[in-house]
Amino acid sequence: MLQLLIFYLIVVPICILLHEIGHGIGAVSSSNSHAHIYLGPRSEHNKENFRLGRLHFHISWSFIGFAYWDTVLTNRQRAIALAGGPLMSSILAITFGVMTFSSVQSHLHSLLWWTTIFTFSQFLVTIIPVTYPRWMGGYSGYKSDGLQLLRILRGQN
Repeated sequence: MLQLLIFYLIVVPICILLHEIGHGIGAVSSSNSHAHIYLGPRSEHNKENFRLGRLHFHISWSFIGFAYWDTVLTNRQRAIALAGGPLMSSILAITFGVMTFSSVQSHLHSLLWWTTIFTFSQFLVTIIPVTYPRWMGGYSGYKSDGLQLLRILRGQN
């Protein structure tokens, strides 16, 4: 029961934050832009907590996250920034998967396995080209990373 609580209250928000950091790293590594990383809603109430170089963090405990950059990026730069989130989730899924198979302690093994499943699911949900439906709460109406990447590849903005 405790490991389930730890998973939902700590691990899931951290994995969401890391996905958004992936977007931010993509944006700042491919441009001169500053990237704003949000854990929680992207609103004036979620103030900047700290910054690391050109990454600005706006963190309030939540199950949603966003990243945005403060300058107009070229299609190539946007593609790199958009791909950064799913790439980070896939790296996390692989890393936690490997850790799962090298862990023998049952409680840690379960937590690592749930994290592997969550980060792989996060990768899939974000890379599939869709507009998120209403039931997805805070993401309702937003275009997935995959849909935005597909539109860039097709030359649609």
